Amino acid sequence: MDMLVGGLLLFTYLLLCPLPSEAQELEIFTEEDPPYSFTSKDKKPAGYGAEVVREIQKRVMNQSPIEIYPWARAYHVIRTRPGIVVFAMSRTKDREPLFQWVGPIVENDWVLVAKKSLQLKVSSLNDARALTSIGVVRDYAWDKYLTSQGFINLERVAEYHSNIKKAVRDRIQAFVSSNLSYEHELKAQSVNVDEFEVVLRFNTVQMYIAHSKDNDRNLVLAWQKAFDDMKQDGTVEKLLKKWLPEAKVPGVAKLAGF
Repeated sequence: MDMLVGGLLLFTYLLLCPLPSEAQELEIFTEEDPPYSFTSKDKKPAGYGAEVVREIQKRVMNQSPIEIYPWARAYHVIRTRPGIVVFAMSRTKDREPLFQWVGPIVENDWVLVAKKSLQLKVSSLNDARALTSIGVVRDYAWDKYLTSQGFINLERVAEYHSNIKKAVRDRIQAFVSSNLSYEHELKAQSVNVDEFEVVLRFNTVQMYIAHSKDNDRNLVLAWQKAFDDMKQDGTVEKLLKKWLPEAKVPGVAKLAGF
């Protein structure tokens, strides 16, 4: 009888008590965006962001695989389903209430990149309005920002590398990128970096690992603590030196002012 009662009590306890946060199943998505994330020669996600996420997973005992999606698809999934993680994402005012955030994992500037042969003179965003076409990735933060600023000369693509191909073929005058990634992106497409230049630098933003709004809060806090520990023990600095040597270890969280 005592064993039966004990078994019933244990069964009741398991029903009423939530599982540990690490037990929540996750789907983790990123995109082709070297050096933050890309498909390596062995067909696995690689790059700074991928290594940061894998190290966090190791520390919180999560083994969910990382999958590479087009950005617009990954962004749609995380807005509509629980249990999703997407990196790396700019943290802006309009996105702030939509997700839970881990980081910042890196800070960068947005830049407008164009062929040197075009000899573009762009000293402000107002000048950029006069360009015939600017390539952006659909649903990127800079797409939404420039749209909110009234830009009507944006040409949207699903994946970053498409903008480079269009720029090489003179199908767009310029494309938006980050100061830390545009050269890596050009090299990934076997394009001579010296043929392109930054014609405008605007907006400094921090990049994060985004969790679905409905993800277990304790799980998200565990991810944040793991990342904070990585900053303290030098892991983040080591990974930055490997993938983004020009970047500094990110400081305190700062919400972009747009």
